[in-house]
Amino acid sequence: MKIYSKVLKGKAKLSFHILLIVTALFSLVHQASGQEKVNATIGFGVPELINAGVRFQSNQTQIGLSIGSVPPGLRENIISISGDVYFHFGGFSELSQRRPWYVRVGMSYWRDETNSSIHKHLILSTRLGRDFNISKKIGIGIDFGFAFELFHDETRKRPPSSNPFGLDSDSDSSVAPTLGIGLFYRFLSIK
Repeated sequence: MKIYSKVLKGKAKLSFHILLIVTALFSLVHQASGQEKVNATIGFGVPELINAGVRFQSNQTQIGLSIGSVPPGLRENIISISGDVYFHFGGFSELSQRRPWYVRVGMSYWRDETNSSIHKHLILSTRLGRDFNISKKIGIGIDFGFAFELFHDETRKRPPSSNPFGLDSDSDSSVAPTLGIGLFYRFLSIK
């Protein structure tokens, strides 16, 4: 019963933090001036995994929040929560006032749980990307760059299984390439 209570407290704490972040994002976007839009997103990326999210746009800047995971069976339990800022700076599109080229800076919390351990990561990513508008409402974004691991915590549930090849499955590198591809839908204009 104690373990179940700890899990519920952990989920409540995480839910509170997500609600706090979303509230702060709404507040920031509401205070910003200019044309504001809300975009729904789905996509795949590293470190975002298979994700769904929302982006709030003011002029050529977007603030986004997404949550991601992988299908059950591929991993035991993995989740990613990401917040990003997009600065659109170059090019023009006939289908949108938003410039297609952007720089994306984001922070992701990544939790990966297996039978033997729990890994928690805090990751900073910087990317260069481009939106390809399919219509006035729908588009695809593709970006790539680098991710920097700022924090890593590992909790062992039991000793790791031996590796017959003597290879270490955990990378010691704190910098890795990152990429993302996603579909966005512009669905609301805030006045």
